[in-house]
Amino acid sequence: MIRNRLLRRGIFAGVFTVFGCLVGASMLSANDDDDRHHGGGGGKEQQLPPQTLPQGFESTDQLLRDARRAEKAHEYSAWIVESSRFVGVPTRSFMPDVGTPDTVDLPVNIGIIKDRHGNITLYDSGWNQRDYQVMTGSCCNKDLTAQMAAIGLDPKKVVRIVIGHGHWDHAGQLSGFPNAVLYVQKEELKQIDFFLHYPVEFNGGHIRAVNTTTTTVPPSCARTPVCGYPPKTVNEILGKLMSGKAKIIDGRHQIEPGMIIHPAFRGHTYGSQLLQVNTQVGQLVFGSDTYSSWIGIRDWLAANIQQTDTIQQFLAYEKCYVLTSRSPNLKTGFNNCIAAHEPTSYSDAYPITKNWWNIPNGNCSRAAELTISNGQKSLVPGNPDKVKCQAPIN
Repeated sequence: MIRNRLLRRGIFAGVFTVFGCLVGASMLSANDDDDRHHGGGGGKEQQLPPQTLPQGFESTDQLLRDARRAEKAHEYSAWIVESSRFVGVPTRSFMPDVGTPDTVDLPVNIGIIKDRHGNITLYDSGWNQRDYQVMTGSCCNKDLTAQMAAIGLDPKKVVRIVIGHGHWDHAGQLSGFPNAVLYVQKEELKQIDFFLHYPVEFNGGHIRAVNTTTTTVPPSCARTPVCGYPPKTVNEILGKLMSGKAKIIDGRHQIEPGMIIHPAFRGHTYGSQLLQVNTQVGQLVFGSDTYSSWIGIRDWLAANIQQTDTIQQFLAYEKCYVLTSRSPNLKTGFNNCIAAHEPTSYSDAYPITKNWWNIPNGNCSRAAELTISNGQKSLVPGNPDKVKCQAPIN
């Protein structure tokens, strides 16, 4: 258990004062030669959209340049798996402009990206901390390493994990990949530090970082920022930081040719980030909770608004429209935006996920093959099980 006083005076102070000691000076620079073209230039100050941090701004020209450059890189294969499923979520609490049906089931989708050498990058890592789920029932929770093995991917090949943000349902299970390097935005760490020490004078002391269990009725911090960063999840993130298995970045960053992180600050959390991946079907853009709903991106609707600045969410939608605008089939475009909680995932209604199946012995969790390249054999079973099952609610 992380103690607030220790965090306040020790761990995070150490994180921000000894960056170089944690992960090495060469790993911390987000402003390498390939990134400098994103900083503006010409001595002319760039006018930013409202509430946009300078390091979070990318112009259309800059995004198109990234798309063109990525097309010259090798192509990646990509899948998603369902880490868990939230059951019976009121539709309007997820997407206020959509009222039917009354409730929806929301998957927690994790991206799996494989390069030509067999190395794997995860986008988000799911969760297995059931005692922190207090907003609604959930089912179909399964360890991510077991899910990967069940569909034919070796979890030991995971070399890095890019978290879209640090909330418990997206940044859990990091310890299951001890050799993988975590990619996290500096702005996300700043938000975590603030909410772990959430000022009690804001709310009379009723909302505290540690009140994240189901022991209080009603749950004392449901739908508040504090709930996003429970102790177990923070321990997972800090474990990577303190062991030197983290890369702290600040804005746009190219991981390698054809794989680029784009900032989406305040699109959901302070340090939200997207991941652009070059594939056979054009650029895929993974968006975690900034892209909670693909239907939201398609129809320009705000989604998952509890901790989201909707201005920044819509600007992040635009980033996906631009990055995917050069797709071989222009009808794909926004179809290549990969959402974390889209209710129509694993169906023809969300076209990029139509090649889906139930994971064998996966507790009703599902997988979908998005695209394959480099001689990668399809992982879709010859006779895929597509009968949607419902595991008991946890």
